[in-house]
Amino acid sequence: MPSRCEIDFAGQRFVLDAGLGLYWPAQEALVVSDLHLEKASFLAQFGSAVAPYDTLDTLLRLEKLVATYRPKSLILLGDSFHDRKAWTRLEEAARHQLLAICGAVDTCHLVEGNHDLGLLGSGNLNFTADVEISGIAFRHEPHSTDLPQIVGHFHPKLRTSLRGHRLSGKVFAVNNKLLIMPAFGTFTGGLDLGHEAFIQLAGNNPFRAYMAYKDTVAGIPRNDL
Repeated sequence: MPSRCEIDFAGQRFVLDAGLGLYWPAQEALVVSDLHLEKASFLAQFGSAVAPYDTLDTLLRLEKLVATYRPKSLILLGDSFHDRKAWTRLEEAARHQLLAICGAVDTCHLVEGNHDLGLLGSGNLNFTADVEISGIAFRHEPHSTDLPQIVGHFHPKLRTSLRGHRLSGKVFAVNNKLLIMPAFGTFTGGLDLGHEAFIQLAGNNPFRAYMAYKDTVAGIPRNDL
């Protein structure tokens, strides 16, 4: 069973799951980001030979997380689809599966990301620019605000050495004001946490990395970043 790691952020306790989800027990809320559904079919239009199974795998993993935590609310933190026509390319079974996942919770928030901005033909899915719960803002990209924010967009990852072993994996990046989610989608790449984009975001408040590696999730000592 994938491990979990509990952290404090913005005065609240959160659970980081090795399955790339964030659970907020006090609000019974599950958060995932950057599913990028139908990325493979998008790339296929340009001659890519990537196997078209990313949507199936991504939805199965999301379904498993929802079954594990049984949240009252589900927050999909932007770029749920890889492009504006992704919904129309979804197979009928995948559409029903996604709608069933959203229907399994009391409230499903689909935050709008840059990839699914103005999504076409999206059935009964309703998008929102952001969500605010108990003084925490949930957005796809960071916004100028005094509120602590949980965001996606950047797909943080890390390559490091730990006890003589080379490790590479997606990470949750956390400081006092920002919690950046790892990309959930099966075919999503990532941006190394040492990239200038993260340095500028962090300012004088460096990120702590929590790496999801195989079935574990754990904090990486700052001197190993």
